[in-house]
Amino acid sequence: MHYQKHPRSLSAPSPQLAAILSVIILGLYSIYAYTGAGQELYAWSKTFAPYSVRQYLGMSKRYLLQYGHIVFLFSLLVLSRYLFISQNHLSIFGPKLQWLNRYSTAIFLFHFPILYFIVAITDYDRNSLFDQMFLLVATLLFATALGRLCFNLKPYFDGWQKRLITKLDGRFPRPQDFNKPSHPISITRSHSEFLTLVKLVATMCVVLGHYSFSNFTTIHIPGFDGAAPRFAVPTFFMMSGYFLMMSIDRSRSGAVGVIVKRAFAMYYILLPMLVITLILDNIGYRADAAAYQFTDYYISENARRPYSIGEIGTIFASSMLYFNESWLFDLFGTQADLGGVRAFSNDPFWFMCYLIPFSVILAVGRLISPPWSIVVLIIWCVIIGPPILMLAPLFFAGSLAYIVHQKWGVSDNG
Repeated sequence: MHYQKHPRSLSAPSPQLAAILSVIILGLYSIYAYTGAGQELYAWSKTFAPYSVRQYLGMSKRYLLQYGHIVFLFSLLVLSRYLFISQNHLSIFGPKLQWLNRYSTAIFLFHFPILYFIVAITDYDRNSLFDQMFLLVATLLFATALGRLCFNLKPYFDGWQKRLITKLDGRFPRPQDFNKPSHPISITRSHSEFLTLVKLVATMCVVLGHYSFSNFTTIHIPGFDGAAPRFAVPTFFMMSGYFLMMSIDRSRSGAVGVIVKRAFAMYYILLPMLVITLILDNIGYRADAAAYQFTDYYISENARRPYSIGEIGTIFASSMLYFNESWLFDLFGTQADLGGVRAFSNDPFWFMCYLIPFSVILAVGRLISPPWSIVVLIIWCVIIGPPILMLAPLFFAGSLAYIVHQKWGVSDNG
């Protein structure tokens, strides 16, 4: 199959060369993981500052460990385009996988509070194989059912979002003389499905990682030690950075429209998630408060009790704005014991509170001309703070891979 190269593209590797390089990189990646080099990097990073400082880094405290994955994952992402050059469907990407991908976001955003809720309201025995299997299956089914509910609400949110974007684009259009839309790459069907499959695997790794907590199971899952395999989070960030670059190139909206579309697109599931998590937490805590005594995961004692009206309002406002991980909470001494604001018991929501701030930076940098872009970025970086920015390389590595693909097209003899 032949593809026309972009006039400015460089000579691309053949599928055969891309396959050889991918095998070599996977081999090196395996050695990196097997030798525990990432954990050594993490241990080394602890020597840079005392715990009294590092405790304020939140989910970025393992930044050096995460950085260790970038070289391997970035290289594999770049090479994947030259491996999957066919417009045919992947044989593994059938209707079942498409269905699972459709519900993967709901499973990611709902699974954590559901796990604890089921344990709290049932006579759960973590040593019973039946109970352990029931917990995993029931969590997935419950999260999927809630996802179905959210999909029923999605048209209402989509209509509101479309009207808002139309209004904002009229006031803040895409500049005509700065950073005009570059030539968007044409992603093949097989490559698109491969990247979707990678995101799906990373999602399931996160779910199994949380399920592997000692609170829930005695089953030893190789590679899961009370957390997801370390490649999962960098993979999520990298895929998101890649696809947002593609979305910006294809969009006709300005920065404000792109940001609204990116952030508000999740409201159809975010708002129900907050309401449902609040309900589950209150029922679960009253049924069995001891079930919420985490041994594998950090949640403050203040999160293991019914919430006050003020806390509920703060959590809803902060979560809807994706500000939960902002360092301002620590600077002003509010919610300091939580390291920010938690979406009730739904700790995995921290990821969205990193992802959306990174998306804002990319949209502003690409679509607003200086000096306004510089002013906006400075203000925004002050708001989100250094802890969030420390994981930004994971996201922008994906954006860089997209740029590489723009400059380095698919070979004509592919």
